[in-house]
Amino acid sequence: MTLDHTRLFPNLRRVVVAGLLIALVAGMFLPIYSDEIGWRLQERAWLDGLDKLYSENCGPNTLAVPPFFMWPVRWYSAFFNTRFPDPLFVRVSGVGYAIVFIIMVLRLVKQIGRSSDERHSLAIIASALMGLGVMPLLLVWSRPEQPIFLAATAAVLIASAGWRSPGNLFAPFNGIAYTNATASPGTAWRRSLTILALALIAMSYHFKAVLVVPAFAACIIFASRGRRALFARGVAIVLLLLATGSAAKYWINRVECPADPVIAKMHARNNLAGQLDIGAIGKTQLVLKVLQNYKLSAYIDKAAPSVSPRSMWLPVGMVSDDEMSGWRGGMTIIWATALLAAIISFVGGVRNMWREKVIPPEPVIALMLLGAVSIWCVSQYDRNPYESSFVLPLLMLAIILAMASPHRWEGLRRWTSTLALAIGPLMLLSIVLVSGLYGPRLIDDAQRRDWLPSHPWSVPVFGYHASYKDIMGAARQCNLPMPREARHLLLDDVTYFAYMQSRMPDHELAVLPPHFRGSINDPVAYLAAQNSDGILMRCKRLPPFLQNIAHRSGNYCCVTPADWSKLPPGATVFQDNPPPAKP
Repeated sequence: MTLDHTRLFPNLRRVVVAGLLIALVAGMFLPIYSDEIGWRLQERAWLDGLDKLYSENCGPNTLAVPPFFMWPVRWYSAFFNTRFPDPLFVRVSGVGYAIVFIIMVLRLVKQIGRSSDERHSLAIIASALMGLGVMPLLLVWSRPEQPIFLAATAAVLIASAGWRSPGNLFAPFNGIAYTNATASPGTAWRRSLTILALALIAMSYHFKAVLVVPAFAACIIFASRGRRALFARGVAIVLLLLATGSAAKYWINRVECPADPVIAKMHARNNLAGQLDIGAIGKTQLVLKVLQNYKLSAYIDKAAPSVSPRSMWLPVGMVSDDEMSGWRGGMTIIWATALLAAIISFVGGVRNMWREKVIPPEPVIALMLLGAVSIWCVSQYDRNPYESSFVLPLLMLAIILAMASPHRWEGLRRWTSTLALAIGPLMLLSIVLVSGLYGPRLIDDAQRRDWLPSHPWSVPVFGYHASYKDIMGAARQCNLPMPREARHLLLDDVTYFAYMQSRMPDHELAVLPPHFRGSINDPVAYLAAQNSDGILMRCKRLPPFLQNIAHRSGNYCCVTPADWSKLPPGATVFQDNPPPAKP
């Protein structure tokens, strides 16, 4: 019995893609995680003239003026965030960009697939990998990982536009359909500079993008063919390398913390380079540590339902230990099978490349993307869920590019089709199961305001207008300046939206106990040293001694310098200094 590919795979593709898109739209109910707001607070150069961390206790090197090429992104962020200062916009933005990502991936598959069957199979595999477990919810997080994988996907999409031409075969890969057309100088400049711009955008958001630079460079090289394109490609790559050096220096300086040894040690513990720098591991141990730390499965685990999700970004206790292990094991097998098929396809492409003395683009760019996620993987000790939203989308791109390598192993193509046929329905089942696990609780959370018992480090998506009235009511009781005139306010994840346009705000996580305050044992003294206009937060987030003197409006509290100056000496000092750690 043979399968009717003319119907089965197109229909499965439609259902799988539709299921993933529905899961992404359902991400609208996911509360806004603290880090999604925190990154907006840390990249405010267009508002403040420089970027900073959650607070200023790390010293002047973290109060950094970004390189000139990062300013357009800072303007973009400031423009939209200040015009739509509402948690709802954060989630709309995240969901919208996630959908754009999937659309670009499907377009890419259409361009790199060599046959109808291959295009259907690659689309199913790509969508299925992004739909397993809680990955659709991670994709909608509005964090720096989003623009990085969006920019990388767009770069590959632009580059691949020059790889195919219907009925035009590129010898010696006869039958594999590479175009032999050369690019005009105008086309070469347009493609090269656009990919360069995408790389600059990615590097403007996070250091992780520096690791993807080889993939961007490969895209520039393979986007245009012919001698007339050499100059445009050369100029773009030189500019890319110059920008990469500037970006790497900027981001490395940002995460150093010379003025606060507690925070510096915390940063060092999180990665291999930091461990080496503080002497926690020796140079002789480095190779062994790298091999031990190369665990791509750790990111798959973070994308599976968990007994206790990090910082309770999802409700705790929705699965048992055995169920969590089952999810992780099943997802790892699926990813490993897809990766194995990609590796075999890659080998086939390289074999053809060696025999024909021609370098095909797909396996090269796939290798660059795998290298980026591999370097990040071996460098990290503390793996957060949001790291999965950086590693797994890029790993998926590497897989589908490798599967599109120019091999002639028809048995492998049939295996790829069988893999698509197997994991497509499994992904749909995953979406149904995850919806059953978290859907009712997330729908319930969507009806709450101000405080979410199941998500203490997240804020509600809907109903911010009611909170805004109370926030401004508390601000009026304290006679706080209007947002544009306020300086160095201590804010939390909700009040930040109301006072987003204030000057150099600090985040409560880095000033108040018990989390990331580092050497700050007296938050009031720290704020006084900054000439702060006061504190504006949810009352629940304030320590008791500040709650007792706070002005209240609904669930929000305000404390001014005049209030804290009345406290007896030593009343605001915390004697303990626990190691900072988010629960």
